[in-house]
Amino acid sequence: MAGSSEELLAAMTEVSRHVLRLMTQCLDQLSEGDELSAAQYRALAALALRGPRNASVLAEELGVGRPAATKIVDRLARRRLIRRRRHPGDRRQVILEATERGAEIVRSVQSCRRRRLERVLSELEPAARDALRRDLPALLEAFAVSGRTASDSRELVTSPAR
Repeated sequence: MAGSSEELLAAMTEVSRHVLRLMTQCLDQLSEGDELSAAQYRALAALALRGPRNASVLAEELGVGRPAATKIVDRLARRRLIRRRRHPGDRRQVILEATERGAEIVRSVQSCRRRRLERVLSELEPAARDALRRDLPALLEAFAVSGRTASDSRELVTSPAR
Protein backbone atom coordinates (compact mmCIF):
# COMPACT_ATOMS: atom_id res chain seq x y z
CA MET A 1 0.00 0.00 0.00
CA ALA A 2 2.83 2.42 0.84
CA GLY A 3 4.34 1.93 -2.61
CA SER A 4 1.07 2.66 -4.37
CA SER A 5 0.54 5.77 -2.21
CA GLU A 6 4.00 7.02 -3.12
CA GLU A 7 3.33 6.34 -6.80
CA LEU A 8 0.03 8.21 -6.60
CA LEU A 9 1.70 11.18 -4.88
CA ALA A 10 4.44 11.22 -7.51
CA ALA A 11 1.88 11.10 -10.32
CA MET A 12 -0.23 13.88 -8.78
CA THR A 13 2.88 16.01 -8.32
CA GLU A 14 3.73 15.48 -11.98
CA VAL A 15 0.17 16.34 -13.09
CA SER A 16 0.19 19.53 -11.00
CA ARG A 17 3.52 20.52 -12.56
CA HIS A 18 2.07 20.08 -16.06
CA VAL A 19 -1.12 22.00 -15.22
CA LEU A 20 0.93 24.86 -13.76
CA ARG A 21 3.11 24.92 -16.89
CA LEU A 22 -0.02 25.01 -19.04
CA MET A 23 -1.33 28.00 -17.06
CA THR A 24 2.01 29.77 -17.35
CA GLN A 25 2.04 29.23 -21.10
CA CYS A 26 -1.43 30.79 -21.37
CA LEU A 27 -0.36 33.79 -19.27
CA ASP A 28 2.72 34.17 -21.48
CA GLN A 29 0.48 34.42 -24.55
CA LEU A 30 -1.38 37.50 -23.32
CA SER A 31 -1.01 40.56 -25.49
CA GLU A 32 1.63 43.14 -24.69
CA GLY A 33 0.28 45.38 -21.95
CA ASP A 34 -2.00 42.64 -20.62
CA GLU A 35 0.77 40.56 -19.02
CA LEU A 36 0.04 39.27 -15.53
CA SER A 37 1.94 37.35 -12.91
CA ALA A 38 0.35 34.13 -11.68
CA ALA A 39 -0.60 35.84 -8.40
CA GLN A 40 -2.19 38.77 -10.23
CA TYR A 41 -4.12 36.39 -12.46
CA ARG A 42 -5.40 34.38 -9.49
CA ALA A 43 -6.70 37.58 -7.85
CA LEU A 44 -8.26 38.86 -11.05
CA ALA A 45 -9.85 35.47 -11.78
CA ALA A 46 -11.29 35.27 -8.26
CA LEU A 47 -13.01 38.62 -8.78
CA ALA A 48 -14.11 37.94 -12.36
CA LEU A 49 -15.41 34.43 -11.73
CA ARG A 50 -16.71 34.56 -8.17
CA GLY A 51 -17.78 38.19 -8.00
CA PRO A 52 -16.97 41.27 -5.97
CA ARG A 53 -15.48 40.92 -2.48
CA ASN A 54 -13.44 42.90 0.00
CA ALA A 55 -9.64 42.70 0.26
CA SER A 56 -9.72 40.54 3.40
CA VAL A 57 -11.81 37.87 1.70
CA LEU A 58 -9.62 38.02 -1.41
CA ALA A 59 -6.44 37.67 0.68
CA GLU A 60 -7.94 34.63 2.42
CA GLU A 61 -8.88 33.02 -0.90
CA LEU A 62 -5.40 33.61 -2.28
CA GLY A 63 -3.74 32.33 0.89
CA VAL A 64 -1.74 35.53 1.36
CA GLY A 65 -1.63 38.25 3.99
CA ARG A 66 -3.41 41.57 3.65
CA PRO A 67 -0.19 43.48 2.71
CA ALA A 68 0.55 41.09 -0.19
CA ALA A 69 -3.08 41.21 -1.36
CA THR A 70 -3.02 45.02 -1.20
CA LYS A 71 0.06 45.14 -3.48
CA ILE A 72 -1.62 42.84 -5.99
CA VAL A 73 -4.86 44.85 -5.85
CA ASP A 74 -2.99 48.15 -6.27
CA ARG A 75 -1.23 46.88 -9.40
CA LEU A 76 -4.46 45.55 -10.91
CA ALA A 77 -6.34 48.77 -10.09
CA ARG A 78 -3.59 50.96 -11.63
CA ARG A 79 -3.98 48.95 -14.84
CA ARG A 80 -7.78 49.34 -14.66
CA LEU A 81 -8.34 45.57 -14.49
CA ILE A 82 -10.23 45.91 -11.23
CA ARG A 83 -12.03 48.79 -9.53
CA ARG A 84 -12.64 49.71 -5.94
CA ARG A 85 -16.04 50.92 -4.78
CA ARG A 86 -17.65 51.65 -1.44
CA HIS A 87 -19.86 48.96 0.06
CA PRO A 88 -23.45 50.21 -0.21
CA GLY A 89 -24.34 49.11 3.32
CA ASP A 90 -21.05 49.90 5.09
CA ARG A 91 -19.13 52.89 3.76
CA ARG A 92 -16.04 51.85 5.73
CA GLN A 93 -15.68 48.78 3.52
CA VAL A 94 -14.18 48.81 0.04
CA ILE A 95 -15.42 46.25 -2.47
CA LEU A 96 -13.20 45.03 -5.29
CA GLU A 97 -14.59 43.96 -8.65
CA ALA A 98 -13.18 43.07 -12.05
CA THR A 99 -13.62 45.59 -14.84
CA GLU A 100 -14.84 44.43 -18.25
CA ARG A 101 -11.23 44.50 -19.50
CA GLY A 102 -10.13 42.38 -16.52
CA ALA A 103 -12.93 39.89 -17.13
CA GLU A 104 -11.94 39.76 -20.81
CA ILE A 105 -8.38 38.78 -19.87
CA VAL A 106 -9.67 36.03 -17.58
CA ARG A 107 -11.92 34.69 -20.36
CA SER A 108 -8.94 34.69 -22.74
CA VAL A 109 -6.74 32.72 -20.33
CA GLN A 110 -9.56 30.29 -19.55
CA SER A 111 -10.16 29.71 -23.24
CA CYS A 112 -6.46 29.01 -23.76
CA ARG A 113 -6.42 26.57 -20.83
CA ARG A 114 -9.50 24.75 -22.12
CA ARG A 115 -8.01 24.36 -25.61
CA ARG A 116 -4.76 23.00 -24.20
CA LEU A 117 -6.53 20.65 -21.78
CA GLU A 118 -8.79 19.40 -24.61
CA ARG A 119 -5.68 18.64 -26.64
CA VAL A 120 -4.16 16.63 -23.78
CA LEU A 121 -7.41 14.78 -23.01
CA SER A 122 -7.86 13.89 -26.68
CA GLU A 123 -4.62 11.89 -26.44
CA LEU A 124 -6.16 9.57 -23.82
CA GLU A 125 -7.92 6.32 -24.63
CA PRO A 126 -11.72 6.56 -24.16
CA ALA A 127 -11.57 4.28 -21.10
CA ALA A 128 -9.01 6.58 -19.44
CA ARG A 129 -11.21 9.62 -20.15
CA ASP A 130 -14.20 7.78 -18.69
CA ALA A 131 -12.20 6.92 -15.55
CA LEU A 132 -11.24 10.58 -15.11
CA ARG A 133 -14.84 11.68 -15.63
CA ARG A 134 -15.96 9.17 -13.01
CA ASP A 135 -13.21 9.74 -10.41
CA LEU A 136 -12.27 13.43 -10.64
CA PRO A 137 -15.34 14.63 -8.68
CA ALA A 138 -14.08 12.73 -5.61
CA LEU A 139 -10.64 14.34 -5.96
CA LEU A 140 -12.19 17.79 -6.34
CA GLU A 141 -14.29 17.20 -3.23
CA ALA A 142 -11.15 16.17 -1.32
CA PHE A 143 -9.48 19.42 -2.42
CA ALA A 144 -12.52 21.39 -1.25
CA VAL A 145 -12.52 19.70 2.16
CA SER A 146 -8.75 20.07 2.47
CA GLY A 147 -8.99 23.77 1.55
CA ARG A 148 -11.60 24.40 4.22
CA THR A 149 -9.49 22.56 6.79
CA ALA A 150 -6.28 24.37 5.79
CA SER A 151 -7.87 27.81 5.97
CA ASP A 152 -9.28 26.98 9.40
CA SER A 153 -6.01 25.72 10.84
CA ARG A 154 -3.48 27.80 8.84
CA GLU A 155 -1.12 24.90 8.19
CA LEU A 156 2.58 25.68 8.34
CA VAL A 157 4.79 25.12 5.33
CA THR A 158 8.27 24.05 6.28
CA SER A 159 11.42 23.62 4.26
CA PRO A 160 13.14 20.25 4.23
CA ALA A 161 16.07 19.92 6.63
CA ARG A 162 19.46 20.34 5.03
